[in-house]
Amino acid sequence: MTDPAVEEMAEALARGRRTGERFVTMPAPWAGDLGFAYAVQARLVDRLRAVGAGDIAGWKLGFTTAKIQTLAGVPEPASGVLLAKGLWESGQALATANFMHLGLEGEIAVRVGEGFPETDPVDPAVAFGRLESAAAAFEVTDDRHADWSVMEGASLIADNIWNIGAVLGPPTPIGSLRTLVGRKGVVSVNGQMRDAGLSEDTGYDPAAIVAWLGAHLARRGQPLAPGQWIMTGSFVPTTFPRAGDHYQFEVDGLEPVEARVV
Repeated sequence: MTDPAVEEMAEALARGRRTGERFVTMPAPWAGDLGFAYAVQARLVDRLRAVGAGDIAGWKLGFTTAKIQTLAGVPEPASGVLLAKGLWESGQALATANFMHLGLEGEIAVRVGEGFPETDPVDPAVAFGRLESAAAAFEVTDDRHADWSVMEGASLIADNIWNIGAVLGPPTPIGSLRTLVGRKGVVSVNGQMRDAGLSEDTGYDPAAIVAWLGAHLARRGQPLAPGQWIMTGSFVPTTFPRAGDHYQFEVDGLEPVEARVV
């Protein structure tokens, strides 16, 4: 039987997304309760799917650095869900009118080639070998004008870590890449460099965070499956675009990804 408090919180978050209410953290006693937060996230995802957001097509990582974990009050990274209707190809036009506070985060996305049934993380080299491809990507977020000075991790997990979707660049076969470590990523806006970082600035070798996610999801009864995409975490600061902006994210060894904001 579903906890009525889980249903109430999931409905409140779904309503907030639907009506444009400002994001606020969960009240006591649920703030800080990660088990409660993931239960709410699952029911929120059910509601989003029921109104046409599509099937579960992958996963996103959050809170990947020790610094952000401390700020958010969580002991480990967190996972969110990618839904099929929110996965777009490079060049996608994103309308600011469809968001309260549109955010873009430059990341490496990877596509799963083999499953991850293990409940303990596999070696990163094993995780890398189970991937099919990698792509430069923008995660698309909407923080609904949240107060970032109050970074309460369970509340973000419950709201699917603010994920709306992802814009994916052309995939590169994983067999042509020896590693995902040490790859520089550069975000440009309207042809001018905005920011840059290295893939390990997420706090992890991307293959290691995939290994963590695989075990995390297997323990929750939702193991990674072939064909699913994983957003491995932002390694450049989140930017908040304006209508008319043209964004590009270039990652060493991968085809660039582009997004237009209208």
